Amino acid sequence: MNIRLTKGASVPNIKLNDEISLNEYEKLTSRWTEILSIVHEEILKYINDDSLCFVDEDELFPTRSKLTGNYYIDNVSYIKRLIPLGFQIMVSTVLTEFLRDKEDGYLGLEITLFTKSEIDIFEVWGIDSSSI
Repeated sequence: MNIRLTKGASVPNIKLNDEISLNEYEKLTSRWTEILSIVHEEILKYINDDSLCFVDEDELFPTRSKLTGNYYIDNVSYIKRLIPLGFQIMVSTVLTEFLRDKEDGYLGLEITLFTKSEIDIFEVWGIDSSSI
């Protein structure tokens, strides 16, 4: 299954913890295209994994056949960590389904990334799911 990033109903909520400076935030957000690319790949892996997203099992959640193929960014959190030293970025996404005559939230996926500095590579720390 393929997916597309769409514009959500509202602007994503951006959260910063108290320890992150404006300069650090700006350097991290300058890498937004890279962050989005990683998030997109992680979502693709998740929804195409038969053990995580089921093919046509109506009694199981989530079911791939209910997905529209669209998702949007709901929240982004930037956290400066001391142990391990670096930055954690949590991107919350909403994958949609068709309900009656409109598209609505179905599956929430939160992808957690980590980088040791504003310029180091991003590591994927995990992906958490929730029903919407």
